[in-house]
Amino acid sequence: MTETSLPARIEGRYLLEERIARGGSADVWRAHDEELNRPVAVKLLHPHLVPDDRARLRLAAEGRLVASLDHPSIVKMYDVLTDGDTPALVMELIEGESLNLRLARDGAIPQRAAAAIGAEVAEALAAAHRQGIIHRDVKPSNILLDTEGHAHLADFGIAHSLEPDAERLTQTGMVVGTPAYIAPEQLAGTEVGPRTDIFGLGSVLFEMLAGDPPFAAMAPLPLSEAHAAGPPAMPGIDPELVALTRACLANSPSERPADAALIAAQLRSYATMNPAERDADTRAIPIAAPVAVAEPAVAPSRTLEERLGSWWRRGMPFAAGAAALFMAVLLAAAVFGPGSPAADGREQPSSTPTPQWATQLMSAYADACDATLDPTQIDGLSQPQAEAQVARLIEACGTAATTTNGAGGGGGGKGSGKEKGGHGKH
Repeated sequence: MTETSLPARIEGRYLLEERIARGGSADVWRAHDEELNRPVAVKLLHPHLVPDDRARLRLAAEGRLVASLDHPSIVKMYDVLTDGDTPALVMELIEGESLNLRLARDGAIPQRAAAAIGAEVAEALAAAHRQGIIHRDVKPSNILLDTEGHAHLADFGIAHSLEPDAERLTQTGMVVGTPAYIAPEQLAGTEVGPRTDIFGLGSVLFEMLAGDPPFAAMAPLPLSEAHAAGPPAMPGIDPELVALTRACLANSPSERPADAALIAAQLRSYATMNPAERDADTRAIPIAAPVAVAEPAVAPSRTLEERLGSWWRRGMPFAAGAAALFMAVLLAAAVFGPGSPAADGREQPSSTPTPQWATQLMSAYADACDATLDPTQIDGLSQPQAEAQVARLIEACGTAATTTNGAGGGGGGKGSGKEKGGHGKH
């Protein structure tokens, strides 16, 4: 169907006003919902994508899936049109631009701004994952920035539910994704999950910070080799952001962070930190001087002194940090002081060391909540159970609370698309 033959009105209620994006799979139009009197984005799918009834059923299933998501950082799905000659998706309109347009125009984004965008995308993913939905195509063109700079994740068009009885939205044997951001397990055609989205988030973080995607190869074999080798170095980027980004880009899903909510909390903490405190040459508490270290593949566990320094930089009251240090000194005195078994030279019974993943979870909680996690909260839990428990505790303390920007509904519109508003995957 040519542009000149397009109907001016879809389904008798959506008045097409201006095309705001054109892509290989769809055109996106700014439109007006005359029935509800609100601006919307109408994504007109190219007819060859839905050639038969089965394809239209998949499209309808996609619409139901996305419509179940309600989060300020997720573009809302309003309607799915599968009848007639013009299959379409009707979505929230985001006034602004897509992240890929900003990157193409400005290059790398300042680190705190990149962390803020990444936090909102991670919060959107966490909300979707809690409902058993994964995105599978997290990339800059699917992230829309409104006029206030807030991020909105768009186009769950290839998402599917993790529930065993849910309708699958892609046909068996197909590998779906964008090469520069596709996860290794997607490339291999194996099972995908929440950590697949976390890999895409890591790719977006890398591109925002470094100015280019982490992997440039397009063919499957070179891309697989690049995944195994890991992303390039990130000179000039804060080591905390480097460690988090590289952890998200781990080749094996089991080595990536398990919960997008934990990533959101860490990025939110970084984005809101006072730069003067981060960059200060001296500290008001006794911590070891920082030393240069090689970029790790995953975020390392931190010593008590390093954690106290992190708490201080995030504005944690001195008394709380000092109390933690005081308790550590008391513990050392009890173990090594006069009269203790260690001081007498007697052999001590062996104890089970704290797993690194448990240390990282306690560190993430401390960073997000400015408090020390009671170890009994995760004692006896498996790693997945402990990760879920810490995610809930972080949500409870309010550190990872979503910043509501008043988007959606029938108020002032929000734009989308690659040309003016970055709405949808093209």
